[in-house]
Amino acid sequence: MNEYSVTVCDQDGIITLTREDLLKYTGYGNVIAAALMIRVCKAAFDRLSPSEPVNRRELYWTLGFCGPGILDCVEMISLAIREGRCLQKPMLDHPQAPMSIGGQFVFDITYRNRSVRIWPDARIFDDEFREQVANWQDKPVSEERQAFLEYKHRKVSQILNEPESTLFTIEHGS
Repeated sequence: MNEYSVTVCDQDGIITLTREDLLKYTGYGNVIAAALMIRVCKAAFDRLSPSEPVNRRELYWTLGFCGPGILDCVEMISLAIREGRCLQKPMLDHPQAPMSIGGQFVFDITYRNRSVRIWPDARIFDDEFREQVANWQDKPVSEERQAFLEYKHRKVSQILNEPESTLFTIEHGS
């Protein structure tokens, strides 16, 4: 399985974060969110600041889906939740972004007057994904739920191994 990291900086140094680091904050219940967000951030940061790490405190976010795992990852990477740089705006009208429960997977990320809009391919977050999450995400541990955990690990593998060019659509803003 491919692994990714993102590098950010603050006033005192450089910080490299991995998917495993994100899981330490968001928890293993959010393995799909951690995999998605490490890929979203890698793609976005490479475009927003190709020659140096982004300053985590200069990132601004608009999220079309505001699930707790996504929010935890945004917070760990950029501190944007507590510092008021993350607009949680559930979106339901984007023509191509895949639906989730309570929004769509669309990420607008701005850094120093440059922005990107990223969304994953709808075949990644399909009807089966929505059905699995709706039926099993908050259920207690059971033999039946074990199949959901295996599904989540297959989905993580898919997200981490998919080429960026087919995983995401990326639009450049200003």
